Amino acid sequence: MDGEIVAEGLRFPEGPVWTGDALYVTEVEGGTIARWRAEDGTLERVATTGGGPNGAVLGADGALWVTQNGGMDPEHRITAGIQRVTAAGDVTMIASEVGDLPLGAPNDLAFGPDGRLWFTDPRGAPTNPLEPGRLFALDASTGTGELVVEIDAVYPNGIAFAGDGLLMWTESFSRRVMALDAAGPRILAELPEPNYPDGMCVGADGTLYVASTYGHCVSVVRDGAVVDRLVCGDGMVTNCCFGGTDLYVTESRHGTVWRFPVGVEGLPLGQRQTL
Repeated sequence: MDGEIVAEGLRFPEGPVWTGDALYVTEVEGGTIARWRAEDGTLERVATTGGGPNGAVLGADGALWVTQNGGMDPEHRITAGIQRVTAAGDVTMIASEVGDLPLGAPNDLAFGPDGRLWFTDPRGAPTNPLEPGRLFALDASTGTGELVVEIDAVYPNGIAFAGDGLLMWTESFSRRVMALDAAGPRILAELPEPNYPDGMCVGADGTLYVASTYGHCVSVVRDGAVVDRLVCGDGMVTNCCFGGTDLYVTESRHGTVWRFPVGVEGLPLGQRQTL
């Protein structure tokens, strides 16, 4: 399936969020949130978060919730944590620790069926995974949360929920898509080299769409197997989200957003009215 570039000139885009008439993306290198309008194709920066905003999800209150990894430039690094960004561009740090555990470098997030905000924290740059990765759940209205699971230094990255509420995440260095049920973590899929998984989203039919950085594509996964590849030239694909029956894909090497007419709708990342 062929895609098209709909936006250019972004600084390491990530965390795409579709709102019905516009696409919001984080800019990890720019420390900003950008908005692309579908009607006229205009692109503008609408908020400054500082540091390195990574994943994003839309709350039912209309605000964006953003994983702030702190930034990769030591001279301009800020406190890592979870930020809330309003439509007016106001930025608030919601949490920099959970259960007395300081957050290292939160990466991606989704509201779960329980209304809490679930997110991955690989705790460092992908080139230097010295500590075990972690998954957290946070009640954003009270600030209370918990460490859900600690895993090896495999760089837990994207996160999503299946239609039945199953928690899923990607591990960049194991090239696996994982799930957590009552028995503990289990493998849903393992991507071939060099398809290191980043962010992901879920189709309404249960199909997984997994951004595969060095594979230059989104890997389409059904029943644990890669059944298709949505190729973005030679780009470094970071994340994806649904907008109607189109898939929007962020690509960081050239700073672009791609659109693919996949013909199916996606499951929401979940919304909860907060604050």
